[in-house]
Amino acid sequence: MKKELEPFMTRYSCRNFSNKTIKEEDLKEILEIARLSPSSLGLEPWKFYVIQDKKKLEEISLIANHQNHVKTAAALIIITSRFDFDEYFENKLKSRNMPKEEIEKRINTYKPFLDSLDEKQKIAYSREQAYIALTSILYAANALKINSCTIGGFNQDKLNSYLNLNPKKESATLIVALGISNEEKIPTKSRFSFNEVVKFL
Repeated sequence: MKKELEPFMTRYSCRNFSNKTIKEEDLKEILEIARLSPSSLGLEPWKFYVIQDKKKLEEISLIANHQNHVKTAAALIIITSRFDFDEYFENKLKSRNMPKEEIEKRINTYKPFLDSLDEKQKIAYSREQAYIALTSILYAANALKINSCTIGGFNQDKLNSYLNLNPKKESATLIVALGISNEEKIPTKSRFSFNEVVKFL
């Protein structure tokens, strides 16, 4: 495996964080990579809420089914999904450096699709994009020697309320715990073999 791809080989879900902090500049770099994540139609239907305060980490751990690694993390990034993308789609598209004809073409092509989505479809569509941003966060962190764990087990209504979100426009989708591992060895990965999951046609 090429050296440049090592961050993809060594990442694992860490549930045993030390009490070491992570550098503010590293955290901001991770968030910048998250911000630059690709998304369908360039909608970027997400926001990233960062928690570092120890009391808040403990409060969120209670919302996340008392998971200890939420409380002991150096930082949490809560990824929320936005459902109001049909409202800002046109303005966001018009802000891009593209010919007017191309912008109009994209509006005429994609706006009917966005308008056709019902509430459940909007939620599903937006949540799918959050997982793209999640991947960016996980591997950016690992490239900086920062461990991570993805958390999907939490009370969504309580976390939305904690973040003071309008659930009609935005909802918590994932929590990412970040920190420095207490483990000395990287766990061995258990995966299907290459030939079991890859088929050349």
